[in-house]
Amino acid sequence: MCGDNARFILNRLVKLARMTPIILFDAYGTLVELDDFYHRLQRGFRQHGYDLPLEIVTRAAHREMKHYIGNSLRAHQNDEWHKLRSECASILAASIREQGRALDLDDETVLRILGDAIVFRAFPETRAVLESLRARGYSMGIMSNWDYQLSDVLRSLDLDGFFNFILSSAQVGHEKPAPQFFERALQEARRMSTHVAPHQVFYIGDHYEKDVAPSRRAGMTPLWLVRDKRDLVSGEICEAQNMPTIATLNEVEAAIDELTIRPRGCPE
Repeated sequence: MCGDNARFILNRLVKLARMTPIILFDAYGTLVELDDFYHRLQRGFRQHGYDLPLEIVTRAAHREMKHYIGNSLRAHQNDEWHKLRSECASILAASIREQGRALDLDDETVLRILGDAIVFRAFPETRAVLESLRARGYSMGIMSNWDYQLSDVLRSLDLDGFFNFILSSAQVGHEKPAPQFFERALQEARRMSTHVAPHQVFYIGDHYEKDVAPSRRAGMTPLWLVRDKRDLVSGEICEAQNMPTIATLNEVEAAIDELTIRPRGCPE
């Protein structure tokens, strides 16, 4: 028989365990991706008379992307966003020229080519998974390294309605893997459920060093999404012990069910 104190503890554990977990997502590489970005860039330059090999365009695009990733935090309003996009276009053009290709296009033209190539799409399973999670009563949010336009991107894909909140690093003022970013994530989770414990907040992302490791340090429960095809932004795949890993969003529900605490019997 359990004593009164043990029963009280057990009942509290059961109550906590029965709380519906909160699910937070990274955005790029997890819910959405660029839609044929490199080929769109290649076609854009071709339309202006420059038939560039795809490998040259891809290398130049990677330099541009790295600059964006390293500076998106400051793009918290339209003026800063436009300045950053212009810098990316200049880097893209300079990289093409540095690879030995003539490119006699002005900055505004390259900026338009880049802008036209940046088109996002949801992964094939994204909508169905979000619909299923919503039907099961999960509260969901997005916390992602992105400029201030993250909500607009998700709205254009008709995904914004699934989430209780959507916050980019540019809005938060900190970017992953900073502890302050995940502290803010937990604050937002508690707005949805006051008594939620950190381990009952799942963070799903595709980058080990930016998503998985820091969310675990914050006390959250990470799910590492390791897709078979990964872009530059997803980072390297590394060896990680005892790390819940999924290969597609279709595995999210089963993983959460398996990881959710279900205490049985009396505490020892």
